[in-house]
Amino acid sequence: MPELPEVETVRRILENKYVGKRIIDISILYPKMIHSPLEEFKKNIIDQIIISVTRKGKYLFINFSNGYSLISHLRMEGKYVLREKDEELSKYTKVIFYLDDNTLLCYEDMRCFGVMYLCQTQEIFNNKEVGKLGPEPFEIKDSNYLYNKYQKSNKEIKTCLLDQEIMSGLGNIYCDEVLFKSKINPFRKASTLSLEECQKILDFSIETLNKAISLGGSTVSSYHPEKGIDGKFQNELNVYGRASLPCPICHTILRKDKISGRGTTYCPICQNVALSVGLTGKIASGKSSVLDLFKEKGAKVFSCDEEVNNLYKDIEFKKLLIDKFSSLVLNDDLSISKGYLKNLISNDPTKKKELEDIIHPLIKEKVVKFIHDNKLSPLIVVEVPLLFETKMNSLFDYTIGVSCSLVNQIEHLKNRGSKNINLDLDLNNSNQFDKYAKKCSFLISNDSSFEELKKQVDVIYLQITSNK
Repeated sequence: MPELPEVETVRRILENKYVGKRIIDISILYPKMIHSPLEEFKKNIIDQIIISVTRKGKYLFINFSNGYSLISHLRMEGKYVLREKDEELSKYTKVIFYLDDNTLLCYEDMRCFGVMYLCQTQEIFNNKEVGKLGPEPFEIKDSNYLYNKYQKSNKEIKTCLLDQEIMSGLGNIYCDEVLFKSKINPFRKASTLSLEECQKILDFSIETLNKAISLGGSTVSSYHPEKGIDGKFQNELNVYGRASLPCPICHTILRKDKISGRGTTYCPICQNVALSVGLTGKIASGKSSVLDLFKEKGAKVFSCDEEVNNLYKDIEFKKLLIDKFSSLVLNDDLSISKGYLKNLISNDPTKKKELEDIIHPLIKEKVVKFIHDNKLSPLIVVEVPLLFETKMNSLFDYTIGVSCSLVNQIEHLKNRGSKNINLDLDLNNSNQFDKYAKKCSFLISNDSSFEELKKQVDVIYLQITSNK
C-alpha cells in the first residue's frame, strides 16, 4: 500500500505537471469509487483549474479554482498516470480527467480499493476520515505527545504505530523500519515504552520518511508512483521484505510474524525479541529432561506431547477419533486408549497419516500462538517430536536434536513404566529423526550422565543467548 513517502511523491508529480490545467470533462468508469453524488462530483470539477495539490497522511487533496477539493486515497495500488489523447488506456483505468491541453489524467487501480470524495476546500479537515487523522511525525514537536498516547494503550507498539489517529503517515513498511532503527521489540505493549524510546520513534520516523521522500518512496510489488517512475527507497530497507535474510547489523536471520493481522519483520537480536528453539528427538531420547533444563534457565517452554495428552481429554476430540477410527479408541473408563492408537498407526501407515492429519494442524496452531504470546520472554523452547516431518522447523530460530542409543532408550522406557516397550521402539523405527538430525542447529547426545546432559544444554544456551 502506498504510504506517506509514496503519496508525497505522487503529490509532487501532480503539482509539478497539472497545476494550472483545466479539467474539461470526466469519465467515471467505476462509480463505486466515488463517495460523493456523481452529478455533484462532475459539476464541481468540470471547467475548473487545478490550483494546488496538498496532502495529509496518505490522503491527497487536488484543489480547484472554485473552492472545491477532490480528496483521494490510493489505498493499495491506485495511481495517477498522464496519457496522451489517442493513447490506449490501461484496463485498470477507473476515472479519466480530460485536460485542456488534450492530455488525460487517468486514475488506475487494479484492485478498485481507492476512494474519492468531493468537498469544499475549507471543509477538508471536517471530512469524516480526514478529520480523524493524527499529526504527522513532522508536526509533532514534543515526544511527550506520543508518550501520553501510548501510556493509555495496552496494544502492541506496532499496532499503535499503524494507528493513523495517533500519528499519521506510517504504514506497514515504515513501521517495521522505524522499530528496527529504534531497537524496539514490535510485540511490546505501547504502555511500557519510556519517554526516551518515544523520542527515538519520533526521530527515526522523521528521518526514515524524509529519506524515503527524497528517494521517491518505495517500489514494492506492483506499486509505482507514475508510469515509468520507480521509487528507490526499497534499496534502503533494513527489514521489510527481508524475512529469512541476515540482519544488516548483527547478521541474525530476520523473522516475520503477524501483529494485528499485519506482517511484521524484525531482528530477534537487535530488537530483543525472544529467540525460539524447536526441540526434537525420538521417544525416550530425553527431550523432556532437556526441556526442563531450559525451563530452569528462565525459558518459556511448551511440550507438544503434553498438549496431545490435553487433546485426548477433550470430549469433542474423542468424538472425532471415534468417528474416524471406531469406539475402540476408548478404554472402559472413556479415556483414550493410547495403546490401541499406537498399534493402529504402527501397523497401518494410512491410519497413521489420518491421525496425524487430525492432530498436527491443531498442535501447530497452539505452538504458533505460544510463540507469539511469549515474544517478550528471554527464550522460547518448544518440544516437537516430529519437528521436520510437520514442517514446524520453519517456526524457530534454532533447532535442537536429542539423540540416544537404543540401550538407553529401553532403559528410559522402563524407568517411565512403559506398558509396551516394543511398540514404542517400533514407532521409533518409523521416526525419521536420523534423517533430519543433520539439519538441526545443535545436537545433544543423551548417552552419558545427567551432569553431562546439563553441560551440553549450558553450552547451547550460551551460544544462543550470547548476542542478546
